[in-house]
Amino acid sequence: MRKHILLVLCVLCSHVTLAQSIREKLMDDLFRAGSNYYAYPAPDVALTPAPKGKSPFYISTYARHGSRYLIRAKEYEEPYQLMKKAGDAGKLSELGKETLSQLADLREEARDRYGDLTPLGAEQHRGIAQRMYDHFPEVFSGKAVIDAKSTVVIRCIISMENALVQLVRNNPELIIRSDASQHDMYYMNQQDSVLYKKRMPKDIYARYLEFCKKHAIHDQAMRRLFNDSVYYRDSINGYVLNQQIFKLASSVQGTEMRHHFNLFNIYTTQEIYNNWLQYNAYWYLLFGRSPWNGGTQPFTQRNLLRKIIEEADEAIAKEGHGATLRFGHETIVLPLTCLLGLNGFDRQFENLEDLDVNGWINFDVFPMAANVQWVFYRKNPQDKDVLFKILLNEKESWLPIPTDCEPYYHWKDFREFYLKKLDAYQE
Repeated sequence: MRKHILLVLCVLCSHVTLAQSIREKLMDDLFRAGSNYYAYPAPDVALTPAPKGKSPFYISTYARHGSRYLIRAKEYEEPYQLMKKAGDAGKLSELGKETLSQLADLREEARDRYGDLTPLGAEQHRGIAQRMYDHFPEVFSGKAVIDAKSTVVIRCIISMENALVQLVRNNPELIIRSDASQHDMYYMNQQDSVLYKKRMPKDIYARYLEFCKKHAIHDQAMRRLFNDSVYYRDSINGYVLNQQIFKLASSVQGTEMRHHFNLFNIYTTQEIYNNWLQYNAYWYLLFGRSPWNGGTQPFTQRNLLRKIIEEADEAIAKEGHGATLRFGHETIVLPLTCLLGLNGFDRQFENLEDLDVNGWINFDVFPMAANVQWVFYRKNPQDKDVLFKILLNEKESWLPIPTDCEPYYHWKDFREFYLKKLDAYQE
């Protein structure tokens, strides 16, 4: 236990050090500020060798779809039309004219593809599948059974199919079962209307808007885009337009337009950071364990966690090997991470100013193609001491339960801890 406590303290310290350098992280890669639009960064980290005498036999995952276009036509259309109207009136600066041209390019590229997976999104899932195969070949050897499920959303289905095709390229003998059905949405994409109603009541929304006001940068951005301050103050809601353009700027990295321009050049690094702060707080309030709304939002994923435990138990009871792969959304990955307390994401913060300096960093959890992987190990099917490790975006991560073999955990300890936690929740 003492060893585990020391490990947790070390990890918490590393989170604080990381959070203190958020600005530096953004300097290294401004696209991180895109939050859930951050294009999946293929990890370059070594994994701990298998526990002595044991080998991997089963993997269970939940992954987000890969990079996509914005979901609604109006997300492209509204800022484009507003900027075009200003351009026709001669109210755009040179930067504004350039930005209008880029908005037109994005609008045209995304036409009739709203919410669809981009080519980069497909590539991301092929890469994740290949690294999974390379790191854990025993799981995918011979006639391993791969049970894959997706939500009924097409970008998730195509993400799944790209991953499966990549696995079969490596081993044509794999037995593949794939499905996308409303039948499984109760855990694959649970929508809990009761909990959702508690997310952002008026008083909490007002406090959030105060936080956003403190970090607002839209006036600075508007001054660069328009040549007439009276026009943009009287004719444009600068706060809303900034939100719309920043979302588009964040999404460029997932499209083929990334090879041609970067909309983040509208902003200074500090302004990009301030924009990100507002989004980070928003995601915390909606899906984190915020005390402002009762700290229960992560329990929207109670059905998924029960299903993961149930299907892992079934795999352990069998003699074979294989994987259960699930494909869905960031609105599942983030609260699941918080429900697990993975890497400390179950921490509570009364002050939204404390999030980034304490390591609650949204882009660490849910970039496009984000994934949580449980990798199980044993000596043989008779081995009762099944170990596993958990990976967040393919990086070894830690859980709030004791272990004597980090980064590995005893499955029986996981089951006991989380089933008790789920049973204690009152719907």
